[in-house]
Amino acid sequence: MAAAAGASARPLPAPARHESERRPVGAPQRRPAVVAPAPRRRLKSLPARLLVFGVLLAVLAAGRVTLSFAVVQKNLQTDAVTRQYRAVDAENQQLAETAAGLSSALAVRKLAVKKFHLIVSPSVQFITVHPARLGTHARR
Repeated sequence: MAAAAGASARPLPAPARHESERRPVGAPQRRPAVVAPAPRRRLKSLPARLLVFGVLLAVLAAGRVTLSFAVVQKNLQTDAVTRQYRAVDAENQQLAETAAGLSSALAVRKLAVKKFHLIVSPSVQFITVHPARLGTHARR
């Protein structure tokens, strides 16, 4: 029981002494120490901090959404350019095939017959001339 009584017992404050007993005679009088009050937690600044945090969080979220939107827009533009490139490339290949078909000897002959009214001879004859018989006209 003594342990239980000792645990619940509090020490008593020291008895107050008179000021003349505390300081020696002839010693300068000391001022009592000024104790600053303990800093209180400001409850008024907490909602302001939460408001600032919320505003900053909203700005960051808006920036993130804007950046994502810009990336999506650039991807759409890139896809459009890719589609246009493929269409032009296909058209280019088609024109190359058409040009190759038109440069063949048969196509040139058809064009000459239709457009320039070329008459094709039924038989072909080759004439060879000796260079000595040509005279001065061939030596230029």
